[in-house]
Formats: sequence, C-alpha cells, structure tokens
Amino acid sequence: MAGGIEQGGYGLKKRLWMGSLVVVGLIFAQVFFPYSVFSVYQSVSVSTELPILQDYKMKLYEFKKMDEENEGKDSEGYSMDHVKYATKSILETYEMDMLTTSRSSIGKGDLNIILEDLRFLQNRVLGITFEEPHNYESRKYLYATLRWSQAAEEEIVRIISSSSYSRFHMIYRLEEIQNDIRTSFDMYTKFYEAYYWYEGE
Repeated sequence: MAGGIEQGGYGLKKRLWMGSLVVVGLIFAQVFFPYSVFSVYQSVSVSTELPILQDYKMKLYEFKKMDEENEGKDSEGYSMDHVKYATKSILETYEMDMLTTSRSSIGKGDLNIILEDLRFLQNRVLGITFEEPHNYESRKYLYATLRWSQAAEEEIVRIISSSSYSRFHMIYRLEEIQNDIRTSFDMYTKFYEAYYWYEGE
C-alpha cells in the first residue's frame, strides 16, 4: 500500500515536472522564437526612432503636397497621365502602419499583407515603365524604386518561410525591411521629380 502511494506521488511529480517543462518551453519559444509553431502569440514589436519617423512623415507630406499641385502630363498634352494616376495607389503602400507609426506589432499574417502591398506597388511601377515615355534620369530612379521594393519583398519571403529566426534577429530583419521600403520611396520621389521637371537629355 505504501509502495502504491509512493508510486502515485512519483507519478504526480513527474507530471508536474513535464508540465513545467512544457510551460517553460512555450515561454522560451514566445520570447526567443516568436514565429515558431510553438509560439502562442506569433508577432514581433518593432519601434522606429522618432527622428527617423518624423523625417519620413515629412517627406510623405511634402511629396503629397507636390503631387496635389501637379496636374500631370502626357505625350499628347493631356492634363493626366499614368504616373499621376498611379501615384495615389502607390502612396498607399508607402503609408503603411509599419512605416508611419512609432511602434507596430507585426505577425506572420501582417507580413503576408505587406508582401501583397509590395507586389501591388511593383506592378504599378512596372505599368508606369511601359505606359509612359521616360528620360534617362527618370528611368534610372524608377528601376531603383523597383529594386529596393524587391529587396524588401525577398527579405519578407525569407522570414515567412523560416520559423527559426530569433526575436532579436527578427527585429533586425524587420528594421531592414523598413529601411528598404523607405529607400524605395526616396527613389520614387526622385523619379517623380525627374519625370516631370528634369531638363536634361
């Protein structure tokens, strides 16, 4: 009888030990590997330094103001062209929360949405490439816009396809994606200016 009680106590201790290990494992996965299948809340919080955020938002504001004042043009002399028309939807990608808020929580589902937004942006930019005539300067910046957005896209695909990135690695990668998209916007701004006002050959 005493042996049965001892065995029962041992079994209870074993279950408690195993349960503790599971809890510790889940906490470990949550803290260090947020996108793993064992993580309960599969998201990473990314913050943006205030000077960087303010600078980017000011650039967005100035670009939108410039675009509002620009009537557009095309080779036939009409007041609207594909660049002017496409810019409104292109700006929606550059205004995503990940770029315009001081802190954003990004889960795997959010990465899929960002990926779709980047691919939509690239399709619009490619449409501009073929639908309008370009000088050398504007074409150079248009291709740079594509390259930087594709760099962000490729990084997102790598993150989505792997669950082994640690939280610290993930934060670094997401910050790189933010920088790539911001640089893509800078290139689009330069393209826009070169397309409408560049006086060279």
